[in-house]
Amino acid sequence: MIVTVVTPTLNGIDYLGECIASVQRNETKDVRMEHVIVDGGSTDGTVEYAEARGLRVLKGKDKGIFDAINKGSFNSQGELLGFLGADDVMLEGSMAPLVQAYRRSGRRWVVGGIRWIDERGRNLGELAAPPRWMTTRMHVCLGWNPIMHMGTYFSREFYTALGGFNIEYRDSGDYEMFARALSIAPYERLSWPVSCFRRTGQNNSAVNLTRADGECRRVRDTFGPGSEAERMFWRYALKSWFNLANPRWMMWKMAEPARLRLRLQEKAYF
Repeated sequence: MIVTVVTPTLNGIDYLGECIASVQRNETKDVRMEHVIVDGGSTDGTVEYAEARGLRVLKGKDKGIFDAINKGSFNSQGELLGFLGADDVMLEGSMAPLVQAYRRSGRRWVVGGIRWIDERGRNLGELAAPPRWMTTRMHVCLGWNPIMHMGTYFSREFYTALGGFNIEYRDSGDYEMFARALSIAPYERLSWPVSCFRRTGQNNSAVNLTRADGECRRVRDTFGPGSEAERMFWRYALKSWFNLANPRWMMWKMAEPARLRLRLQEKAYF
């Protein structure tokens, strides 16, 4: 089976080598990895580096990260389609069992967990895939997307039927698409992490926080319940599940405000 991984780039040279190597390490005799780079105009050597590593690079301006992912996905060969940021890392040995789960379940998409890492690759905790009983209504009540795109793979047939990402959503296109997908078909859940999400402070949703919040509300209003009481019930029910299921991630999240204050103090001092 061919598994396609699409990586959108724009001056992503810093971590790209690690990203590419992590995908290549997952190729086996039964799983061929196709890694497609979609570049929006890098000037730091990203394109040259990727081409030197033998990757196919699609070049040209796009309408944002989700437009770039659509371009790569619709111009690829894989039966399964996944997405990986240029600063993210696929965990070694994760693809073979993911493909097995996809084949065994007969489901149209597969959702795995992820590991959060910092700029140096240090483990910040793991975030498990959402529970199988989560519905679309529950999903959008949470207020943020717990289905992490670097741990999610679609069959080509399903991705095509969905029409890919809605590029009107600049920052929360994954949230909207996954809500749309869940309203049509349940996912197969993997209980282990598939990839690492690198927290750099420059992640798309973090840089454009206000716009992302507005898009998340739009997703909630489209797919969620009209009752505020039901929204709050599912929000706190899912928050409790994630905190209990991911204790190390919860502790890191609780400590984040203190770390942020320390960084601001250091900047003011120096």
